[in-house]
Amino acid sequence: MKIHHNLEVVRRLMPGLAQMLGPSCEIVLHDLTRMDASIVAMEGNVTGRRLGDGATNYLVSMVQKYGDDAPNCINYKNILPDNRVLRSTTLYIHDDSDKVVGALCINQDVTDALAARRLLEQATRFADEEESPAGEAPAEVFSSNVTEMMETIVNTEVALSQHAVAYMQKDEKLRLVRSLDARGVFDVRGAVEYVAKRLGVTNYTVYNYLKEVKGGKADQDE
Repeated sequence: MKIHHNLEVVRRLMPGLAQMLGPSCEIVLHDLTRMDASIVAMEGNVTGRRLGDGATNYLVSMVQKYGDDAPNCINYKNILPDNRVLRSTTLYIHDDSDKVVGALCINQDVTDALAARRLLEQATRFADEEESPAGEAPAEVFSSNVTEMMETIVNTEVALSQHAVAYMQKDEKLRLVRSLDARGVFDVRGAVEYVAKRLGVTNYTVYNYLKEVKGGKADQDE
């Protein structure tokens, strides 16, 4: 497929960019002279598109609205139908007369990174200064709160899992439950309910997982 020479220059850079950015990134080159089949090169794939697919509604609307003055957009947020979160960048490519002929789009799946960020925020959170008079540390004797400890263990195990909860298969959820059980999490009142909520399943399903990890036979109706 013959494309504008400026697009060809960008296409030759894409494999190197993909190696640097890693497997969570997708790099897509659009030829905007053929909106209905604009994708002429791809490296990586996080959105499920293919070569020959058309331009997104965003690209079409930006070119229609701004024409050759379409502004680059850096690190904007996209949410896929399956709730994965992307950090996206669109860079427009011009010909020698400054006419827009293409766009280089980079989509990075940051779903797992956001989960890790939330975990770090929880682990390093302090009370606001106004909660303690004159900014002084409260006079407090530290005690063990088993419910809070249980929740921290569950959140840590979930964050360290290979996949985000939305993408966990049953075997990965079973491994998680087995690990939590080994750490005594389910000895804490309310643990089954909390784990069920974090995994997006019913209490009944968590009880079935526990039966399986303990060597019993799970009920069929989950």
